[in-house]
This record gives sequence, structure tokens and C-alpha cells, in this order.
Amino acid sequence: MVDSRSDGRAKPASETRRGRFKQWLLLDGDRFVIAAGVAAAFGITYVAFSIAGVAPIADTQPLFYAFSGLISGNFTLITVVVSINQLLLSQELQSPGELESEIEDTVDYREEVEAVSNRPAPAEPSGFLRLVVESARRDAQRLGGAAVDGLSADAREEIDEIVTDLTGEFDRIDGLVAESDAGIFNTLSTMLETNFAHEIQRLEEFRRARGDESAADTDEAIDDLLNRLRELDIARQYFKSVYLQVELSRLSRSLFYAGIPAVGTAIAALFVMTVPSGPPFGRTVRAVVFPIVVAVGVFPLAVLFSYILRTATVTERTAAITPFTTPEQEV
Repeated sequence: MVDSRSDGRAKPASETRRGRFKQWLLLDGDRFVIAAGVAAAFGITYVAFSIAGVAPIADTQPLFYAFSGLISGNFTLITVVVSINQLLLSQELQSPGELESEIEDTVDYREEVEAVSNRPAPAEPSGFLRLVVESARRDAQRLGGAAVDGLSADAREEIDEIVTDLTGEFDRIDGLVAESDAGIFNTLSTMLETNFAHEIQRLEEFRRARGDESAADTDEAIDDLLNRLRELDIARQYFKSVYLQVELSRLSRSLFYAGIPAVGTAIAALFVMTVPSGPPFGRTVRAVVFPIVVAVGVFPLAVLFSYILRTATVTERTAAITPFTTPEQEV
């Protein structure tokens, strides 16, 4: 949603310290860093419990059950990896006719954008998005110019307010894309806080209420601007589908990278604990080593947690398509 609040209102959540941390945790942060932080929190907590005597690890028998659970749990996660890969593979396996239809639809959309902008559309998502934004900004400004003549002062003021809000949002998106990397997520993330449903509604209401006094040029400019806003939402939804495929592929690979060492570490700890006289090191070393084994064992779960946080957030904030919106997208 385009935010037209004045400077005297409270800052958006993304500008507060808590909001920046939430933004980093849910979207911007490196997934492995977040996963490592979660796993380290487990390890540090258990080390503190051991040193403080709350959990002295005098009897290692319960650890057999804990490490056995970590092994079985990580094997389950590896099974999840296989399921994710099967899901992705099933989406990619299409007949030639289905592939041809999908390519034709994509090419048609690309040609529509090129026809409006009168420029070849870049192949990279970031360049393509900037081209669509540029076309939308131009049509918004054209609407503002067309509304100068033939409309009452109230109608011109209403159009100017809509155009100002939209132009500001277009500039924000273009600036973020220009500053960020060309990756698919960086491109998509610039539009996660954007929803044009209300602006489309305002334009439709203006046309119904003041259609009699608006000239043909104004109606045509409104139609063109509505088309540009729909094209922006199409681009966002398409980038989201591509991003989710890329992100789920990374998740499956990351779970394999984290799962194999985690299983190996837990099995090694079980072997150490099978010594008849107990683990071959003292209670002090035991208070540090076993919590580290737990931290390594839960790392795959932490990886899954960090990735699902981001994919769920992206899906929630882009659930509705134009001209609809949801409360979750009103950020």
C-alpha cells in the first residue's frame, strides 16, 4: 500500500529499531547467520545450565535418548529435503505444449511492457522492474498533466494527490532496485511493502463520481495508469514464483549440508557414551562438549526455521493480487 502519511505521524515499523530487527530476521538477514544464532543460543543455554549446576550431566543415560532423537529427527529432515526436491521437480516436468504455452504467455507480457515503454525489456529481473516502474511513473505524470484542463479544482486536487502518492512510491521502488543487487530476492523485496489496491480503487471511484466532467484524455490516462499498476503486480507475482523455487532449492541443499554433519556428530557422541566406564573426559569437559553436540544437532532444524521464516513472510505479504488486498499486506 502506498503510504501518504505526514511526517508528524509515527514512523513506519521498518524505521524503528525493533522494526529493523524484525525486518532483518524475517527478510534481509543471511539465513545461515540466523540459523547459527539459534543453534548457538541452544548450546550457550545448555552450557550455562551445566556450569550453574541446574543440569550437571552427572548421569549420561538421558543423553542417549536426546542424541537418538536428534539422529532420527535429522533423518526426517533429510526426508523432507527429498520431498521438497520432488515437489520442485514435479513443477518443472511439463509437456512441450505446456512449456510452449507458458513461454508464449511470458513473451506476450514482455512485449506489452516493451510496447508501452518503446524500449527492449532487460532480461534481468531488476532491469525489467525498473522499466515497468518507469512506464508507470510516466503514465502517472501524464494523468496529472491531463487533469489540468477541464476539471474542477477539487477534481484536480484529488488527481494530484493520487499522482503524488504513486510517483513517490515509484521513486522509492526505483531507488531501492538501483541500490540493491540484481538477485531475484533483492528485486522482489523492493515491492513487498507495496500494494496498489487502494490507489486503483481511488481511480475507479474518481471515474465513477466525476466521469461526466473528465475529458477523453483524462479517461485514457486513467486506463493506461491502471494497466501499468496491474503490470507491476504481475511482475511481482511472477518474481515471487521464481524466488520461491530458487529459495526452496537452496533450502534443500542447505539442509543436506547441515544434516549430514549433525547426524555424524550425534552418532559420534553416542559412540563416546558407550564406554563402560563412562565418557573418557571429566564432568567439566562434559558440561561443554555435550551442549555443543546438541547445538550441532539442532542446526538443521534452525536452518529450516530461518528459511521458512522468510518464505512464509514473502508469501503472506504477496498473497492477494490486484485489485485485492489483505490486512497482512497493509504494512
